Amino acid sequence: MPMLDYIKKMSFKKKILSSYILFIGISCLLIAIYILKSMESAKKENYSYMYQFGEQVSMSTDVIVSNMDRIRFLHFIDDKIKHMLRRSMKEKSMEELLDENDYIERALNHMTNMNQYVVRATIVNEYGDVYSNVQTNNDAYLEKMKEIDKAQDWTDKNKVYYTGIYQEEIYLLPFEMVTSISKMYDINQENYIGTLYIDLNFSNIRQMLDRLAESKTSRTKLLIFDGNQEVIYDSEGLEEGFWEQMDDSEREGIKEFLKSNGTKAGEFTMRGKKCLAASVRNDTTDWQIVAWMPLSDIYALSWKNMVGIFSAMIMLLITAVFLGVYLAGQISRPVMVLAKAMGEVDKGKVNLLEQEKYGWQDEMGLLFKSYNEMGKRINDSIEKIYIYQINQKQTELKMLQFQINPHFLYNTLNTISSIAALSDIEEIVKIADNLSGMFQYNIKGDDIVPVRKEVLHVKNYLEIQAIRFPGKYQFEYRIAPGVEDRKMLKFLLQPLAENSLQHAFGKMKEVNIISLTAQEDKGDIIFRLRDNGVGMKEGQVEALNRELARTDTGTLVNNVDKGIGLRNVNARIKNLYGKECGIQIRSEEGKYTEIQIRIHKMERQENREKV
Repeated sequence: MPMLDYIKKMSFKKKILSSYILFIGISCLLIAIYILKSMESAKKENYSYMYQFGEQVSMSTDVIVSNMDRIRFLHFIDDKIKHMLRRSMKEKSMEELLDENDYIERALNHMTNMNQYVVRATIVNEYGDVYSNVQTNNDAYLEKMKEIDKAQDWTDKNKVYYTGIYQEEIYLLPFEMVTSISKMYDINQENYIGTLYIDLNFSNIRQMLDRLAESKTSRTKLLIFDGNQEVIYDSEGLEEGFWEQMDDSEREGIKEFLKSNGTKAGEFTMRGKKCLAASVRNDTTDWQIVAWMPLSDIYALSWKNMVGIFSAMIMLLITAVFLGVYLAGQISRPVMVLAKAMGEVDKGKVNLLEQEKYGWQDEMGLLFKSYNEMGKRINDSIEKIYIYQINQKQTELKMLQFQINPHFLYNTLNTISSIAALSDIEEIVKIADNLSGMFQYNIKGDDIVPVRKEVLHVKNYLEIQAIRFPGKYQFEYRIAPGVEDRKMLKFLLQPLAENSLQHAFGKMKEVNIISLTAQEDKGDIIFRLRDNGVGMKEGQVEALNRELARTDTGTLVNNVDKGIGLRNVNARIKNLYGKECGIQIRSEEGKYTEIQIRIHKMERQENREKV
């Protein structure tokens, strides 16, 4: 590699400086990662905070509306009122009418006075008669409520619907209203009694929400949307024309965020600012409570908290740079002197160093002394060595003529494994043992082997790959009892495992699994090699299966191209076991690929294997 060659040619001083630069670069990268992690942590903390804030607002809203249940169940609390509502005003005398109106008005007044947010309660019974604690002769109000009522689905008899905000006058006083609409039934929920309208003073609710928003020391803001995604509250006071204050993409982004029926956390853009938001839906009112905060504010607060740490890191890095340059000079100078002296050796003589000139008393001084002693011995022996070198060259030429056979490699690997074990280097021991097992398997002359040995050969190969790529692969083996002692053709499984590693995991997943299973099926043995890799398209699988099925019992595969492992193994299987045996592939793109091998069981007859 050019880069590796360049590094090898660098001077010792440059290598030390490069190491410091790499250290500084890694430090800067770690700082950047720390900053990003801190930002993400700040976002998560703000998500949690905004969600809790939304829950608090939702609970406060529930407190407001829960007190209204007394009004909704008035006809259950007072049976007399239920009977009054079940009769039409036309059936009552004037005296009864006045008495009942007064009775119901006082009851409604008593209930509404228990909730500071309720302004008016109005009941319209099944005959269209109107009862209220406040005189309600405003036909426009009743008509508006009637139209809203008709637009709702009242299949759920316990449903309570809340309108949006609208303006209404009561006794010539203007009010911001929100009305809850619910149906009144008898105790069995069978007979309809009437419709109840409870008008809430939203100005009071707004003041309560303002107090909640102002009580928070953070920069969190609050939005509340009704069931129609209309803004009914904005802590910044920008409810009017809320949607017109942003462009189409911002509107679509916020409306998409509001589609959640429960709690949700995410991001959207509003008025040109990227915002972090958490949404809580109040099931009672169907209001969606959104606590939000500009991301720029979150990052600004996080950065403010990290300025001190970041400044200290910068100072440490600057100090490390100057210290690195100084130390590089101190370390590299004696090495350069020694390297220059050793470079003169090519001329046929070792030049000795003047140790007193440099005066190094540390390890480098000891190295200089050893170098001089070595140089003296080399200069004295150089002529003798020259003669021996000629003889050595002749010996080396003869050595090169020898061929290194597999037995020599197998024995060498065993030696490496033993040395690595003594040095406690587990990975080398494992690789050497696995590779040794593979060589031993290769040099055995038998073409027919037990299934156990073929599976072990695959394990040795895959374990080497696992060491080469630590943590990337997971291998599973499920061999049915009795199958391991069966005989099979050699070198069928390892090429397929190698094929899976090469082609299945172009895009790594969190867990990359290859599993090998073996089981008996009547007179056959079926192997399945399965991976959870990229898979293949349906057309590719069909084409490959057709090609594999067409393979004849006399086929030889000589073309080296993609898929050679499959075709070669398939041809060898059909040549030995017959056309009905071979390979079949199942795959689904993006999910898995499974290679199935079917072979006949083999029996022993007169020291020969028979299918």
